[in-house]
Amino acid sequence: MPSLAKPEIEFTPVTDSKGVFSSSVTSHSNGDGTFTNYRTYLLSHDPTTGDRTILKEHSPGSVWGGNPSDNFDKDTVCSHDYWEECYIIEGRFYDVGKEQWFAAGSYCCRPPGMLHGPCRADEKVGCREICMARYEQK
Repeated sequence: MPSLAKPEIEFTPVTDSKGVFSSSVTSHSNGDGTFTNYRTYLLSHDPTTGDRTILKEHSPGSVWGGNPSDNFDKDTVCSHDYWEECYIIEGRFYDVGKEQWFAAGSYCCRPPGMLHGPCRADEKVGCREICMARYEQK
């Protein structure tokens, strides 16, 4: 069997992984002096290509994908240099640029450079999503 760059991991609880997965908490300014957080779990990563799978837990009211100094208005969008696929597991978020809510069961597939966001998690339930990033091979 060929060697794969991503690690082989059998079913493992993500939040009790004993060091298998790395996690981080990111704080974002809400533009009004308050901050909100979201946690990311790096589930798998290919160091050669940069491809990765991430579980994101956005706390209620958290914001991401824009410039906090611009108060996350719809003119402040983001894009990536990789393909991005996301599936919302639970909760929902509001895409400020599109002026639209996306809820559990929603999926996106964005090519490099596609504009989206900024986003704000639901004020009561937050949002959990799984995202995959895949870089085009050169």
